Amino acid sequence: MLELLPWSELSRVEPLLTRSSHAEGLPGWFDALTETTLASGERAAILAAGGSAALPVAIGASGVRGLTAPYTTRYSPALPDVEIAYEMGRQMRAVAGGAVRFDAIDRCDPGMAAFLRGLRDGLVAAAYQGFVNWSEPAADFAGYWARRPSRLRTTVRRKSAAARAAFTYVREDFDAALAHYDAIQHASWKAPEPHPDFLAAMVRRLAPAVRMGLLEIDGRIVAAQIWLVHGGRATIFKLVHREDAAALSPGTLLTHRMIETCLSDEAVSVLDFGRGDDSYKRDWMGQRTSRLGVVAADWRSGNGLRTLAADVVPTLAGRAWRRHFGANRSGSATIPDGKALDGFEDRGKVAAAEALS
Repeated sequence: MLELLPWSELSRVEPLLTRSSHAEGLPGWFDALTETTLASGERAAILAAGGSAALPVAIGASGVRGLTAPYTTRYSPALPDVEIAYEMGRQMRAVAGGAVRFDAIDRCDPGMAAFLRGLRDGLVAAAYQGFVNWSEPAADFAGYWARRPSRLRTTVRRKSAAARAAFTYVREDFDAALAHYDAIQHASWKAPEPHPDFLAAMVRRLAPAVRMGLLEIDGRIVAAQIWLVHGGRATIFKLVHREDAAALSPGTLLTHRMIETCLSDEAVSVLDFGRGDDSYKRDWMGQRTSRLGVVAADWRSGNGLRTLAADVVPTLAGRAWRRHFGANRSGSATIPDGKALDGFEDRGKVAAAEALS
Protein backbone atom coordinates (compact mmCIF):
# COMPACT_ATOMS: atom_id res chain seq x y z
CA MET A 1 0.00 0.00 0.00
CA LEU A 2 2.74 2.47 1.00
CA GLU A 3 4.88 3.66 -1.91
CA LEU A 4 8.01 5.77 -1.76
CA LEU A 5 8.08 7.93 -4.89
CA PRO A 6 11.03 10.05 -6.02
CA TRP A 7 10.26 13.75 -6.27
CA SER A 8 10.49 13.49 -10.06
CA GLU A 9 7.20 11.56 -9.93
CA LEU A 10 5.32 14.36 -8.18
CA SER A 11 2.84 14.43 -11.07
CA ARG A 12 1.35 11.14 -9.83
CA VAL A 13 0.00 12.82 -6.68
CA GLU A 14 -0.05 16.46 -7.79
CA PRO A 15 -3.88 16.56 -8.16
CA LEU A 16 -4.20 15.58 -4.48
CA LEU A 17 -1.86 18.32 -3.30
CA THR A 18 -3.43 20.88 -5.62
CA ARG A 19 -6.73 20.44 -3.76
CA SER A 20 -5.16 21.47 -0.45
CA SER A 21 -7.03 24.11 1.51
CA HIS A 22 -3.68 25.36 2.90
CA ALA A 23 -1.11 27.27 0.87
CA GLU A 24 1.63 25.20 2.51
CA GLY A 25 0.05 22.03 1.16
CA LEU A 26 0.21 23.07 -2.50
CA PRO A 27 2.78 21.52 -4.86
CA GLY A 28 4.55 24.85 -5.38
CA TRP A 29 5.28 25.15 -1.66
CA PHE A 30 6.96 21.75 -1.51
CA ASP A 31 8.78 22.42 -4.80
CA ALA A 32 10.33 25.56 -3.28
CA LEU A 33 11.41 23.64 -0.16
CA THR A 34 12.94 20.92 -2.36
CA GLU A 35 14.85 23.43 -4.48
CA THR A 36 16.32 25.51 -1.67
CA THR A 37 16.25 23.95 1.82
CA LEU A 38 17.44 20.34 1.70
CA ALA A 39 20.56 19.53 3.69
CA SER A 40 23.58 17.99 2.04
CA GLY A 41 22.87 14.32 1.37
CA GLU A 42 19.10 14.69 1.64
CA ARG A 43 16.62 14.00 -1.15
CA ALA A 44 12.93 14.82 -1.41
CA ALA A 45 10.38 12.07 -1.91
CA ILE A 46 6.69 11.38 -1.54
CA LEU A 47 5.10 8.72 0.63
CA ALA A 48 2.00 7.78 -1.33
CA ALA A 49 -0.94 5.42 -1.13
CA GLY A 50 -2.00 5.15 -4.75
CA GLY A 51 -3.80 8.35 -5.65
CA SER A 52 -5.41 8.60 -2.21
CA ALA A 53 -2.73 10.16 0.01
CA ALA A 54 0.61 11.94 -0.26
CA LEU A 55 3.16 12.95 2.38
CA PRO A 56 6.11 14.98 1.08
CA VAL A 57 9.23 13.97 3.00
CA ALA A 58 12.99 14.40 3.03
CA ILE A 59 15.21 11.33 3.34
CA GLY A 60 18.77 11.38 4.62
CA ALA A 61 21.27 9.45 6.69
CA SER A 62 19.30 10.13 9.89
CA GLY A 63 16.07 8.70 8.51
CA VAL A 64 12.85 10.25 7.20
CA ARG A 65 11.45 13.65 8.11
CA GLY A 66 8.52 15.71 6.99
CA LEU A 67 9.41 18.11 4.18
CA THR A 68 9.48 21.26 6.31
CA ALA A 69 11.87 24.13 7.03
CA PRO A 70 12.16 27.00 9.52
CA TYR A 71 9.58 28.78 7.33
CA THR A 72 6.84 26.15 7.67
CA THR A 73 3.84 27.31 9.70
CA ARG A 74 1.78 24.13 9.18
CA TYR A 75 2.86 20.80 7.73
CA SER A 76 0.04 20.05 5.28
CA PRO A 77 0.29 16.68 3.52
CA ALA A 78 -2.68 15.30 1.58
CA LEU A 79 -4.38 12.80 3.91
CA PRO A 80 -8.10 13.04 3.13
CA ASP A 81 -8.95 9.48 4.25
CA VAL A 82 -8.18 8.81 7.93
CA GLU A 83 -8.17 5.00 7.53
CA ILE A 84 -5.57 5.20 4.78
CA ALA A 85 -3.60 7.75 6.81
CA TYR A 86 -3.53 5.37 9.78
CA GLU A 87 -2.26 2.49 7.62
CA MET A 88 0.45 4.71 6.14
CA GLY A 89 1.65 5.56 9.63
CA ARG A 90 1.60 1.95 10.71
CA GLN A 91 3.70 0.90 7.71
CA MET A 92 6.34 3.61 8.15
CA ARG A 93 8.84 1.15 9.66
CA ALA A 94 9.42 -0.29 6.19
CA VAL A 95 10.76 3.01 4.84
CA ALA A 96 11.87 4.87 7.98
CA GLY A 97 15.56 4.03 7.93
CA GLY A 98 15.27 3.61 11.70
CA ALA A 99 13.93 7.06 12.58
CA VAL A 100 11.10 9.39 11.63
CA ARG A 101 10.59 13.06 12.48
CA PHE A 102 7.67 15.38 11.75
CA ASP A 103 7.16 18.91 12.98
CA ALA A 104 4.81 21.89 12.51
CA ILE A 105 1.83 19.56 13.03
CA ASP A 106 -1.59 21.10 13.51
CA ARG A 107 -3.15 19.06 16.32
CA CYS A 108 -6.61 19.62 14.80
CA ASP A 109 -5.68 17.96 11.50
CA PRO A 110 -7.59 14.63 11.45
CA GLY A 111 -5.43 13.14 8.70
CA MET A 112 -2.18 13.75 10.59
CA ALA A 113 -3.81 12.55 13.81
CA ALA A 114 -4.66 9.22 12.17
CA PHE A 115 -1.19 8.96 10.60
CA LEU A 116 0.46 9.55 13.98
CA ARG A 117 -1.69 6.93 15.69
CA GLY A 118 -0.52 4.46 13.06
CA LEU A 119 3.07 5.61 13.51
CA ARG A 120 2.81 5.01 17.24
CA ASP A 121 1.49 1.49 16.63
CA GLY A 122 4.48 0.62 14.43
CA LEU A 123 7.35 2.46 16.13
CA VAL A 124 8.30 3.90 19.52
CA ALA A 125 7.09 7.49 19.29
CA ALA A 126 7.08 10.62 21.43
CA ALA A 127 5.55 14.03 20.80
CA TYR A 128 6.84 17.42 21.87
CA GLN A 129 5.61 20.98 21.82
CA GLY A 130 6.81 23.06 18.91
CA PHE A 131 6.37 26.71 18.07
CA VAL A 132 3.43 28.90 19.06
CA ASN A 133 0.89 30.07 16.50
CA TRP A 134 -1.48 33.05 16.89
CA SER A 135 -4.65 33.33 14.80
CA GLU A 136 -8.15 34.78 14.79
CA PRO A 137 -11.40 34.20 12.89
CA ALA A 138 -12.55 37.44 11.29
CA ALA A 139 -15.67 38.07 9.23
CA ASP A 140 -15.05 41.75 8.46
CA PHE A 141 -12.50 44.43 9.21
CA ALA A 142 -14.76 46.66 11.32
CA GLY A 143 -15.56 43.86 13.75
CA TYR A 144 -11.99 42.66 13.82
CA TRP A 145 -10.58 46.13 14.48
CA ALA A 146 -13.11 46.85 17.23
CA ARG A 147 -11.78 43.82 19.14
CA ARG A 148 -8.21 45.05 19.14
CA PRO A 149 -6.70 46.60 22.30
CA SER A 150 -7.12 50.36 22.58
CA ARG A 151 -3.33 50.86 22.70
CA LEU A 152 -2.97 49.30 19.24
CA ARG A 153 -5.83 51.31 17.75
CA THR A 154 -4.41 54.49 19.28
CA THR A 155 -0.92 53.78 17.92
CA VAL A 156 -2.26 53.24 14.40
CA ARG A 157 -4.38 56.40 14.54
CA ARG A 158 -1.57 58.56 15.94
CA LYS A 159 1.20 57.25 13.66
CA SER A 160 -1.02 57.39 10.57
CA ALA A 161 -1.79 61.04 11.24
CA ALA A 162 1.88 61.88 11.73
CA ALA A 163 3.30 60.08 8.68
CA ARG A 164 2.86 60.76 4.98
CA ALA A 165 2.47 57.09 4.14
CA ALA A 166 1.58 55.38 0.87
CA PHE A 167 0.52 51.74 0.80
CA THR A 168 0.90 49.30 -2.12
CA TYR A 169 -0.82 45.91 -2.23
CA VAL A 170 0.83 43.54 -4.72
CA ARG A 171 -1.01 40.53 -6.18
CA GLU A 172 1.25 39.68 -9.15
CA ASP A 173 4.55 40.59 -10.82
CA PHE A 174 6.49 40.36 -7.57
CA ASP A 175 10.03 41.04 -8.80
CA ALA A 176 10.11 44.72 -7.82
CA ALA A 177 8.40 44.07 -4.49
CA LEU A 178 10.89 41.28 -3.70
CA ALA A 179 13.78 43.62 -4.49
CA HIS A 180 12.35 46.13 -2.01
CA TYR A 181 11.89 43.37 0.55
CA ASP A 182 15.53 42.28 0.21
CA ALA A 183 16.78 45.85 0.54
CA ILE A 184 14.73 46.43 3.67
CA GLN A 185 15.81 43.06 5.10
CA HIS A 186 19.43 44.17 4.85
CA ALA A 187 18.57 47.45 6.60
CA SER A 188 16.54 45.75 9.33
CA TRP A 189 17.29 44.14 12.67
CA LYS A 190 16.82 40.64 11.29
CA ALA A 191 19.49 38.01 10.84
CA PRO A 192 20.18 36.70 7.34
CA GLU A 193 17.79 34.06 6.06
CA PRO A 194 18.85 30.46 6.78
CA HIS A 195 17.98 29.55 3.18
CA PRO A 196 18.58 32.74 1.17
CA ASP A 197 16.98 31.47 -2.04
CA PHE A 198 13.79 30.17 -0.51
CA LEU A 199 11.59 33.28 -0.49
CA ALA A 200 12.09 34.09 -4.16
CA ALA A 201 11.53 30.44 -5.11
CA MET A 202 8.41 30.26 -2.94
CA VAL A 203 6.93 33.44 -4.38
CA ARG A 204 7.61 32.22 -7.92
CA ARG A 205 6.21 28.73 -7.33
CA LEU A 206 3.25 29.81 -5.21
CA ALA A 207 2.43 33.12 -6.93
CA PRO A 208 -1.40 32.80 -7.04
CA ALA A 209 -1.46 32.47 -3.24
CA VAL A 210 1.09 35.22 -2.54
CA ARG A 211 0.35 38.82 -1.57
CA MET A 212 2.92 41.46 -0.77
CA GLY A 213 2.60 44.83 0.90
CA LEU A 214 4.90 47.85 0.78
CA LEU A 215 4.78 50.99 2.91
CA GLU A 216 6.39 54.20 1.72
CA ILE A 217 6.93 57.13 4.11
CA ASP A 218 8.29 60.45 2.90
CA GLY A 219 9.26 58.97 -0.44
CA ARG A 220 11.15 55.98 0.95
CA ILE A 221 9.89 52.39 1.18
CA VAL A 222 10.46 51.43 4.80
CA ALA A 223 8.45 48.24 5.36
CA ALA A 224 7.53 45.14 3.37
CA GLN A 225 5.50 42.01 4.08
CA ILE A 226 4.83 38.67 2.38
CA TRP A 227 1.50 36.98 3.03
CA LEU A 228 -0.05 33.70 1.92
CA VAL A 229 -3.76 33.90 1.06
CA HIS A 230 -5.48 30.63 0.20
CA GLY A 231 -8.49 28.60 1.26
CA GLY A 232 -10.02 31.44 3.27
CA ARG A 233 -6.87 31.88 5.40
CA ALA A 234 -4.45 34.81 5.32
CA THR A 235 -1.07 34.03 6.88
CA ILE A 236 1.30 36.85 7.75
CA PHE A 237 4.36 34.99 6.53
CA LYS A 238 7.32 37.38 6.54
CA LEU A 239 7.64 41.00 7.62
CA VAL A 240 10.52 43.47 7.75
CA HIS A 241 11.02 47.17 8.30
CA ARG A 242 14.01 49.46 8.20
CA GLU A 243 15.64 49.84 11.59
CA ASP A 244 16.22 53.55 11.02
CA ALA A 245 12.46 54.04 10.55
CA ALA A 246 11.37 52.16 13.66
CA ALA A 247 10.16 55.30 15.42
CA LEU A 248 7.46 55.67 12.75
CA SER A 249 6.04 52.19 13.53
CA PRO A 250 6.02 51.20 9.85
CA GLY A 251 5.46 47.52 10.59
CA THR A 252 2.36 48.30 12.63
CA LEU A 253 0.98 50.62 9.96
CA LEU A 254 1.62 48.12 7.18
CA THR A 255 0.08 45.21 9.11
CA HIS A 256 -3.04 47.32 9.71
CA ARG A 257 -3.38 48.14 6.01
CA MET A 258 -2.72 44.57 4.90
CA ILE A 259 -5.34 43.15 7.26
CA GLU A 260 -7.87 45.81 6.20
CA THR A 261 -7.28 45.00 2.53
CA CYS A 262 -7.42 41.22 2.99
CA LEU A 263 -10.65 41.33 4.97
CA SER A 264 -12.23 43.80 2.57
CA ASP A 265 -11.07 42.49 -0.81
CA GLU A 266 -10.18 38.81 -0.37
CA ALA A 267 -12.37 35.85 0.64
CA VAL A 268 -10.63 35.57 4.01
CA SER A 269 -12.24 34.30 7.22
CA VAL A 270 -9.15 33.50 9.32
CA LEU A 271 -6.07 35.60 10.03
CA ASP A 272 -2.88 33.77 11.02
CA PHE A 273 0.37 35.22 12.37
CA GLY A 274 2.53 32.25 11.42
CA ARG A 275 5.36 31.11 13.66
CA GLY A 276 6.42 32.49 16.99
CA ASP A 277 5.14 33.82 20.31
CA ASP A 278 6.34 37.42 19.98
CA SER A 279 4.53 39.57 22.53
CA TYR A 280 3.18 42.04 19.95
CA LYS A 281 1.20 39.29 18.19
CA ARG A 282 -1.35 39.03 20.98
CA ASP A 283 -2.49 42.57 20.15
CA TRP A 284 -3.36 41.43 16.62
CA MET A 285 -4.72 37.92 17.23
CA GLY A 286 -6.81 36.37 19.98
CA GLN A 287 -6.21 32.61 19.71
CA ARG A 288 -2.94 31.03 20.83
CA THR A 289 -2.02 27.42 20.19
CA SER A 290 1.08 25.36 19.55
CA ARG A 291 2.16 23.12 16.75
CA LEU A 292 3.46 19.69 17.66
CA GLY A 293 6.47 17.65 16.66
CA VAL A 294 6.90 13.87 16.76
CA VAL A 295 10.02 11.73 16.77
CA ALA A 296 9.75 7.96 16.34
CA ALA A 297 12.32 5.19 16.19
CA ASP A 298 12.67 1.51 15.33
CA TRP A 299 14.72 -0.25 18.02
CA ARG A 300 15.61 -2.98 15.52
CA SER A 301 18.11 -0.73 13.69
CA GLY A 302 21.27 1.03 14.77
CA ASN A 303 19.98 4.43 13.71
CA GLY A 304 16.74 3.72 15.55
CA LEU A 305 18.58 2.81 18.76
CA ARG A 306 20.60 6.02 18.59
CA THR A 307 17.41 8.04 18.04
CA LEU A 308 15.71 6.26 20.94
CA ALA A 309 18.57 7.15 23.27
CA ALA A 310 19.08 10.72 22.08
CA ASP A 311 15.52 11.88 21.40
CA VAL A 312 12.64 9.50 22.13
CA VAL A 313 13.56 8.36 25.66
CA PRO A 314 14.46 11.87 26.94
CA THR A 315 11.16 13.15 25.53
CA LEU A 316 9.15 10.39 27.19
CA ALA A 317 11.09 10.87 30.44
CA GLY A 318 10.29 14.57 30.42
CA ARG A 319 6.61 13.78 30.00
CA ALA A 320 6.69 11.34 32.92
CA TRP A 321 8.48 13.90 35.10
CA ARG A 322 5.81 16.51 34.49
CA ARG A 323 3.03 14.01 35.17
CA HIS A 324 4.48 13.34 38.61
CA PHE A 325 5.96 16.70 39.57
CA GLY A 326 3.88 19.28 37.75
CA ALA A 327 2.47 19.86 34.29
CA ASN A 328 4.00 23.26 33.69
CA ARG A 329 7.56 23.13 34.92
CA SER A 330 10.34 25.15 33.34
CA GLY A 331 10.58 24.45 29.62
CA SER A 332 7.09 23.04 29.31
CA ALA A 333 3.77 24.55 28.39
CA THR A 334 0.14 23.67 28.72
CA ILE A 335 -1.80 23.14 25.49
CA PRO A 336 -5.61 22.84 25.59
CA ASP A 337 -6.82 19.28 25.13
CA GLY A 338 -7.94 18.42 21.60
CA LYS A 339 -9.60 15.23 20.41
CA ALA A 340 -7.70 15.00 17.12
CA LEU A 341 -4.36 13.95 18.60
CA ASP A 342 -5.43 11.75 21.51
CA GLY A 343 -2.34 10.04 22.85
CA PHE A 344 -0.07 12.86 21.74
CA GLU A 345 -1.32 15.62 24.08
CA ASP A 346 1.62 15.29 26.46
CA ARG A 347 4.90 16.63 25.24
CA GLY A 348 8.43 16.06 26.35
CA LYS A 349 11.21 18.43 25.44
CA VAL A 350 10.15 21.75 24.00
CA ALA A 351 11.30 22.42 20.46
CA ALA A 352 13.90 25.15 20.29
CA ALA A 353 12.94 26.30 16.81
CA GLU A 354 11.01 29.50 17.13
CA ALA A 355 10.75 30.98 13.76
CA LEU A 356 11.96 33.53 11.45
CA SER A 357 8.75 35.46 11.05
